[in-house]
Amino acid sequence: VAHAKPVASAAAVILSPPVAPPAPVIPSTPAAPGIHAQPVAPAAPGIHAKRVAPAIPVIPSTPVIPLKP
Repeated sequence: VAHAKPVASAAAVILSPPVAPPAPVIPSTPAAPGIHAQPVAPAAPGIHAKRVAPAIPVIPSTPVIPLKP
C-alpha cells in the first residue's frame, strides 16, 4: 500500500504540468479577438458607407431632361 501512495503523487505531478500550458493559451485568445474586431469593424462601416455613396449617383439620371428637348 505504501507503494500505491507514491504512484498517486507521480500521477498528480504529470497532471499539474499539462494544466499550466493551457492557462497561457487564454491570454493568446484575447489577442486574436482584439485584432479581428478592429479590422472587421472598420471593414463593415467602410463597405456600407461606400455602398451608400453609389446610391447618390442616381441623381445623374437628370440627363433625361436633355432627352426631352
